[in-house]
Amino acid sequence: MPSNSSSDQKKLLLELSQGSELAFTALYNQYKHIVYATALRITKSVIQSEEAVQDVFLKIWLSHQNLGEIDSFENYLFIISRNHIFNTIKKIARESTLMTEITSNDTLSDTDHGIKDDQYNIILNKIVQQLPPQQQKIYKMAKWEGLSHQKIGEDLGISTETVKKHMAQALKFIRHKISPYMNMFLSVLLFLKSGL
Repeated sequence: MPSNSSSDQKKLLLELSQGSELAFTALYNQYKHIVYATALRITKSVIQSEEAVQDVFLKIWLSHQNLGEIDSFENYLFIISRNHIFNTIKKIARESTLMTEITSNDTLSDTDHGIKDDQYNIILNKIVQQLPPQQQKIYKMAKWEGLSHQKIGEDLGISTETVKKHMAQALKFIRHKISPYMNMFLSVLLFLKSGL
C-alpha cells in the first residue's frame, strides 16, 4: 500500500470532495496499480483490468462529494474494486454461456454473423455520435485511429489523465447504451438457433 500518512490522505480526500482534479489525479496515480493488479489477478485479462481501473476511478470521481467523510481510502477502494470486478465477471460469464450455446450451433452461417457485425457497427456508430464532442473525438482517436492516451493528449493539448477520464466516461456511456442491443442480438441468434 502507498506510504502516504493518514493526514496527507485525509487532505487529498477533502480536496477531492470539493472537486479538485489535482487531488483526483494524485489519488489515481497513487492507487491505480493496486486496482489493476487486483483485477489482473482475478480476471487474468489485461484489457478487463485496464477497464476496471477506468470504471473504478470513474465511480470514485462521480461520488467525490462524499469522500471527505471516509476514514480509510484503501478500504473504500478495495470494496469498490472487489464489487466491480466480481460484477464484471458475473456479467461476462452470463454472456459467455449464451455465446457458447449460439456459436456451437451449425445452423448459423457466416452470413448471419456478418449481418450481426454490420448491424452492431451501425448501432455503435450511432451511439458514438451521441457522445459529447470532446469524448467523441477522444474515443475515435483511441479506438478508430489506434492512438495512445499520451498521443491524444499531445494532439489535443490536454493532460493524459484528462484523456483517460474522458475515455472512461465514453466507454461507460457506450456500454450502457449498447447493452439493450446486445440482448436483442442474442435473442435473434437464439431464435435462429431454434429454427422457428
